[in-house]
Amino acid sequence: MLSAARLSTHRLKAFPCSRFFSAHTRPRPTDSESIVPYLRAKYDERLAQHAMLARRSGASILSLDAENLNHLPPTDLNSSTVARIQSDIEEMFGFGSTSPKDVFINNELDLARVETYGFDYDYTLANYTDQLSYTIYEMLRNILVDHFHYPKVLKNLQFDSNFAIRGLHFDIKNGWLMKIDNFANIQLSTVHVGREPIKDTNDVIEQHRGVHISPDYLQKNMYQLNDLFSIPQACLLSDVLQYFKDSNAEYVKDLKFHPRYLADDVQRASNILHQWSSLENRGIGGQLHQTVLSDMSKFLTKDSAIVEYLQGLRSKGKKTFLLTNSSFQYIDQGMKYLTSSPDWRDLFDWVIVSARKPEFYRTERPFRRTSEPTWNLVNKFEPGEVYEGGNLKDFSKYSGCSGSKVLYFGDHVFSDLIDPAQQQGWKTGAIIRELSSEIYTRNTPDYRHTLSWLLRLERLLNEAQAIDNGRHVPGLDKLLDSWRGERRQIREQLKRVFNKAFGSVFRTHHNPTFFANKIRKFADIYTSSVENMRNYPIDYCFYPDRSYLPHERSIETLVDSGRVHQERMLK
Repeated sequence: MLSAARLSTHRLKAFPCSRFFSAHTRPRPTDSESIVPYLRAKYDERLAQHAMLARRSGASILSLDAENLNHLPPTDLNSSTVARIQSDIEEMFGFGSTSPKDVFINNELDLARVETYGFDYDYTLANYTDQLSYTIYEMLRNILVDHFHYPKVLKNLQFDSNFAIRGLHFDIKNGWLMKIDNFANIQLSTVHVGREPIKDTNDVIEQHRGVHISPDYLQKNMYQLNDLFSIPQACLLSDVLQYFKDSNAEYVKDLKFHPRYLADDVQRASNILHQWSSLENRGIGGQLHQTVLSDMSKFLTKDSAIVEYLQGLRSKGKKTFLLTNSSFQYIDQGMKYLTSSPDWRDLFDWVIVSARKPEFYRTERPFRRTSEPTWNLVNKFEPGEVYEGGNLKDFSKYSGCSGSKVLYFGDHVFSDLIDPAQQQGWKTGAIIRELSSEIYTRNTPDYRHTLSWLLRLERLLNEAQAIDNGRHVPGLDKLLDSWRGERRQIREQLKRVFNKAFGSVFRTHHNPTFFANKIRKFADIYTSSVENMRNYPIDYCFYPDRSYLPHERSIETLVDSGRVHQERMLK
């Protein structure tokens, strides 16, 4: 049996990048007095190597400046050693650039077995410009003032596109906007009250007796902002809350205004925005849809690749359908504009509008025709008809499409993807527009080299803790505190490159976000745009990477990389 210290050392030596750090490795000291100097020297050597490789790439380590590097020892690595180290870093940290046009795989998906392709409309087939978020914000703000009698001065508020991200949670009890991870743990550095970070994160810890949010609290007091429409909502919640906070110095102690009121009112305003408000406009939808249709070039982006992709599916004998919550009049005008054709319905076998997802998947609400007479019973799908309402059970019955032979694309995991995946076994594809910008950031040399140093620092921390092994090494606690402080600084830097307030849509510091975990669990594939599917043959099979449990990762990574032969491992 290996002791804890020897086991930790064994794991470090077994890690694929061990050759990276072999060039200047000193023998590990056995006496306690020499351990801290040994670790400091090892830290300096590793940092010098990382800094050298960053400079060779024209990059920098975001958490460090020139002064941090002046004391480092010189690195006397020859060209072959540099090449080997660079290769090891790329293998260890996955430095190969990712394309924003890639399709990413959570679960095996064989397109040869897919017979029917389905699509949502908003943010799936329809690409909206950034102007839409500004318009949503202004409309919601004006409804609060004009209809719910909020202070008129709020009309001076303006949308900040750089503030919020998708997938945040709003605590309607405390007025906190935050990001949580896949275990429902709060990323404390993202907790905001209004537009400002919370002054004392201990208030959050005290509320939840730690950083974990219980399922009951999550269900009753947390409002998740999941789709791209919710980004202006998150910004408005914070802006209005900031106004009341600034207007009431005793806000925290004397709750004359309650955040739940605001959350309810913004939700009511959003419903008004999306629903019809007069008989004349009943067929189109709410104020938002009317505004979009009034100037489609301002809000919608044409993309011929979508049409070509749909036509390609049809030409290869695949069935297609459109399933959306929007009204037919809105979809009809929008699709005519996007496809530059009045015959856009020829791209689909079935068109379902006003579906009321996710209720579409859970109820037995019958289908109705959108054409007259609308009261005739629908018990089958007829060519050329457009249907509204309906339910998943009848859709499967009338279309003959069910199970894993259906692949459905949508942008909202809760209203589009979870229920058909769970109830019918549909294959699902998530369309996540933010992927493009996040992948671009992750591909930058600065980000990659900073991440590589963070991971190396964490391994040094693990090694330093294992060395102690109960010996109470003099000076080690101070060294560990210093390294942990640097780790916090690096993680904050890596957060800020995506979004200053909330970081990445997909990751807290080391875990997937609550939002990303839902995508991983309920989307077989995900990508930034439907048209990216054109890059794959119609019979392509998406194979996911092997997922490793922590106890599997070290040894199986070695085997997969070919560095250790299986025969040798079995001895």
